[in-house]
Amino acid sequence: MAYAAVPPAATPPAPALGEVVGLQNGATVTVRPIELTDAFKLRRMFERLSPETVYHRFFAPIPTPRDEMLVHISGVDHATREALVAVAADGEVVGIAQYEGRAGGDEAEVAITVEDAWQGSGLGTELLQHLGKLGARRGLVGFTAIVMGENSAAVRFLKRLSPETTVQLDRGEYVVYAPLRRPPARGRAPGRSATR
Repeated sequence: MAYAAVPPAATPPAPALGEVVGLQNGATVTVRPIELTDAFKLRRMFERLSPETVYHRFFAPIPTPRDEMLVHISGVDHATREALVAVAADGEVVGIAQYEGRAGGDEAEVAITVEDAWQGSGLGTELLQHLGKLGARRGLVGFTAIVMGENSAAVRFLKRLSPETTVQLDRGEYVVYAPLRRPPARGRAPGRSATR
């Protein structure tokens, strides 16, 4: 797979600076938009991932991530490509949720990686929910994901995004579609139609 080495020239403004989120294990993290300079922190997070976590995320054993891959992940356009990171109190990135869509499209592929020591803390759910809300505000109607057939935990995790999530098994991989809920338009009560 080829990766763009530089971020796009016309970058829309990033979303809000960050939000402190409390997790089930009592820890807090700051969830914020990724920055290009986070490529270094992503490399350090990658070095802390188990081989199993890397394999489930990238479908291949990757001993060391290439610089081009890290720049591609961190160099989002905040429109068709977005990523949110979870930053621990020590300043290290411990999780990332990202989506990648196409210009003019209303769906995007989603991927989430949480450092092994933080798995089971609710961090992945927080990242997925924040990213889902952001995607819906930007006009996306759904997230898609391809999940390895052996990774049923990831399928259960993705089903948390929406009760209407669908899962199909195709040639040993799960194809997941999770519709996103759009926030109500400003100035209208939820559930009320804009037309009379």
